[in-house]
Amino acid sequence: MTFQRILFVSVVLLLVGLIQGCSVPKNKLSLYQRSMVIDNEQTANTILAKATMQVIDEQGLEGLNIVSVSGTPYEMGFQHGVLLRDEIQIMYSKIIRRAKIFSSEQMMAELYDLMEPYIPIEEKEEMRGLAHGADVPLRLVHWIHMIPGVAEHGAKKKFRRGFSSSSCSNVVAFGQATADGELYQLRVLDWMRELGVQQWPLILVHRPDVGYASVSYTYSGFIGSVSGMNEQKLAFGEMGYGDPANETLEGMPFIFLFRKLQREASNLQEVEQIIRSVQRTNSFVYMISDVKATAGEPNALLFITDRDRVLTFGENTLLIDEREKKRKKKVEKYLPINDVVYAGAKGPALYENLQNYYGELNLETLQQMTEAVSLKSNMHNVVFRPATLESWVSNASMINGNAGKASQQRWFYFNFADALTATVPLDKGAQ
Repeated sequence: MTFQRILFVSVVLLLVGLIQGCSVPKNKLSLYQRSMVIDNEQTANTILAKATMQVIDEQGLEGLNIVSVSGTPYEMGFQHGVLLRDEIQIMYSKIIRRAKIFSSEQMMAELYDLMEPYIPIEEKEEMRGLAHGADVPLRLVHWIHMIPGVAEHGAKKKFRRGFSSSSCSNVVAFGQATADGELYQLRVLDWMRELGVQQWPLILVHRPDVGYASVSYTYSGFIGSVSGMNEQKLAFGEMGYGDPANETLEGMPFIFLFRKLQREASNLQEVEQIIRSVQRTNSFVYMISDVKATAGEPNALLFITDRDRVLTFGENTLLIDEREKKRKKKVEKYLPINDVVYAGAKGPALYENLQNYYGELNLETLQQMTEAVSLKSNMHNVVFRPATLESWVSNASMINGNAGKASQQRWFYFNFADALTATVPLDKGAQ
C-alpha cells in the first residue's frame, strides 16, 4: 500500500472515529468486585451518610453543585462519585473523546505512568473511590487528572492546539490597599474553555479524617485543586509560567500538590517547606496567602517554581517577567505596590486597576477588575476573604465568545465556615 493510500485511510478512520464520537472505555465490573472497602449495601450507605450535597437551581447558576465529603480518602472519592454519577459519566465521555483527537489511549496511559509514583497516596485512594462511586473505569479518572499537567508541559502542548490561549491572574491585597484593611485574594482562572468542563461547576468541600478541611472550586469528577482555601485560612491560586527546557512530567502534579498543601499546611512557612520538598514538574506560579500572619511575616507569597528552583516574592516587591528576555520581547515588570502581591496575564491592566482602586479594594472592586484582567478563556474567578472563610465565585457559561466568560456571569456566595459544620440532607442519593 502506498504512503498516500495509508495516509488517506488513516484520515478516513480518524473522521469516522470523530463522527461516531470515539469509543470511551466502560466499566464492566460490579462495585463489590472492585472495592476492597465495600462488600455490601449497608457499608455503602454508611459511607454515603457522611456526605452532603446541595443543588443550586437558580437563574445564572445552572449546573452548580456543592458537595461536602468526609472520611477516608477512598470514602470521600466514593461519595463524590455516587452523588454526581450522571454528571461525571457524561463529562468524562465528552472530555476523553476530545482528548483522543490529540492522544491515543496508550499515550495517555504512558503519560499517567510518569506522574503516578509522585502522586500522594491520599489522592490515589480518592481517585479509586471516585471511579467506584461513579461506575467508571479507574483509568478514565487517571486520564482526566493528567490533563492539567500535560496541558502546561511544553513538549506536549499539541494537546492545546485549537484552544484559546490560557493564563491566569492572582492578586492579594490587604492593609492600606483595601477599603476595610481586610485581606482579600482574587484568583482569575483563564484556561481551555473549549474543553467544556465549565458545564459541570462544583464547589467541593473535603473534611478528611486526617488533615485540615478544605474547599476547592472545581468540576464534577475532578478531585484536584486549582483554586481553594483550607480551614487554616490559607487561600490558593496558580498560573502557568512558560516552558523552561528542564520541564518534566515525572513529579507531583500541581493539582495534587495543592491538595497536599491544603491538607497539611497551616502557615506560609509550612507551605514553602512542602513545595521545596516535593519533586516538582512544570513551571508554575503559585499565589498563597495567610491572613493569620503576624508582624514581620508575609501576608502572601508568590512562588515561581519548576523542577530546579523555588523563588518567593512578597508584598511591595518588584517582579520582572524573565520569560520575555528569552523571547526577546519587551520585559514586563510588575511594579511594587504597598500591601499588594500580584501577577498575571495582563500585567499593565492589573497594575492600572490596582492603582485606580488602591485604598478602595474590596469585594465589589475586585469583581469589577475581572473583566479587564481576564482573557477570552476565562473559566472561573474567585474572591476570597480568608479571615471569615467567605468566598464568591463566578463560572464561565457554554456561550461562545466574551459573553460566555466567567467575568460576565453571576457571582455565587459560599461560606466555607458554615460548610464545616453543615449536616444538610442529601439532595441526591445512591443511584
